[in-house]
Amino acid sequence: MTLAVCVILTGCSSGAARDAAQDEARDAGLKDQLAAQQATRTVQRYFPSTGTPAPTEPPAPALGQTAMTFGFRPDGTPDGSYASVPAGAGTVYVATRLSGLSVGQKVRAIVTDAWGNEVARPEVVIDPGSADRWLALPVALPAEIAPGEYGVFVFADDYPLGSLAFGVTGVGTSAQLLPEMPANPQARSTVPPPGAAPAADQPTPAGGQAAPTVAPSG
Repeated sequence: MTLAVCVILTGCSSGAARDAAQDEARDAGLKDQLAAQQATRTVQRYFPSTGTPAPTEPPAPALGQTAMTFGFRPDGTPDGSYASVPAGAGTVYVATRLSGLSVGQKVRAIVTDAWGNEVARPEVVIDPGSADRWLALPVALPAEIAPGEYGVFVFADDYPLGSLAFGVTGVGTSAQLLPEMPANPQARSTVPPPGAAPAADQPTPAGGQAAPTVAPSG
């Protein structure tokens, strides 16, 4: 009877030892798995993988001159530069001379009224022609366009190049021709750039007052 009890106790002890060894091995493996998962999460959180680099954008061109004109001469230069144009005249062009143009660049002119409201956004994509040239960006002048001061903001892709102020007069009035092309296309204008609110001290249409004036370029 005593021998049987010893055999049973010995068997129980051996089984417990095997279970303990298995538990220890399992716990050791679990510890390694947790460490690996923690390391992976740390890398993903603090060291994110680098995405595919974007293609290098071409350098921005240099702005020479900008003018409002109704047409172009055979050599591609504007046929006159106008300080104001009448509503209902059809089409006027933002003529801008750029150097250092790259094929595929998008050049656009955003035209806004005196309160920053966008009224036109003509755009041209640069073809394999000359890197130094005049560009023609057409702007419609319907009879319904309100007389007042307007601003032109020239961009190459998303890079701002310069601006110009001009006026729109009533239907049937005459366009005002500048005596010569301005040497400096950067007009000091109170017309806010695209997306900007009018200055705090400027009246707005809601108040029923006149639009802010634009200082002449010089």
